[in-house]
Amino acid sequence: MIQVKAPLLLHRRVAPEHFLMRLLAPVIAREARPGQFLHIRVGSGDNPLLRRPISLLNADRQAGTVDLIYKVVGSGTAVLAKLPAGGRLDLLGPLGHPFEIPGGLQEAFLAGGGVGIPPLYFLAKELVKSRGSGGKVKVRVFLGARTKEWLICGDLFKRLKVETRVATDDGSLGRKGSVVDLMKAALRMSSPRKRGSDSPFRGNDEVMLFMCGPTPMMAAGAALARRKGLRAQVSLEERMGCAMGCCLGCVVEVAAEPASSHARFQRVCTEGPVFPAEAVVWSRS
Repeated sequence: MIQVKAPLLLHRRVAPEHFLMRLLAPVIAREARPGQFLHIRVGSGDNPLLRRPISLLNADRQAGTVDLIYKVVGSGTAVLAKLPAGGRLDLLGPLGHPFEIPGGLQEAFLAGGGVGIPPLYFLAKELVKSRGSGGKVKVRVFLGARTKEWLICGDLFKRLKVETRVATDDGSLGRKGSVVDLMKAALRMSSPRKRGSDSPFRGNDEVMLFMCGPTPMMAAGAALARRKGLRAQVSLEERMGCAMGCCLGCVVEVAAEPASSHARFQRVCTEGPVFPAEAVVWSRS
């Protein structure tokens, strides 16, 4: 973990209530991995007192910059949105457990909704550069938003030249409905092994799902992965206090293993935010 006061190079609105920041933080940029986040002090006094965790959209190791997209949802992010470029922000990071890319990966399905989309762009960049056992990893991206005006990062994925499909709640862009439905249809045509809609992949590292966004979306994606016999990784969001594992304010329930029942609850800030989808207890009902 690194603490720096980073110059704010760019700060602009990219969608309703969504803002992009670019910060000069070379040491953090070198260390950052997809799925990690920064803990940002948004004010100079004690109001707001706590920092705000924001996922990394990108880390340019050559330029020494990090990019983030956040949504204004409360007093802290409202203060942040008013800050002009040219100042400095106190950062802690990179924090958290990142996405893991298995060596045998051939196809990656990335599903994101709302502010869950930015960390998947960072992941997609790394996947495009990586090579699996069968050559380049094929990356498919599924993005969800309320309306076309609320969709973020679509242009960034297009620049990566990865297959990108969109779903919106009102049907104003792409398919009307859920990104999970888009992903379900695409899995039927997955290239490593042409399979029917009900044929499981029998769990391996050739095809993997990566998801970040609203909890119902990820729960549905996790259920789809389970039916298909696929491994999946999810990036969770919880309210955080310290973001270093001390306050226990961001614990989530996980499936306890017989040999380690004490691990039934884990911290999103340290053991996460990325977890295996099958480890998360999505519902107690």
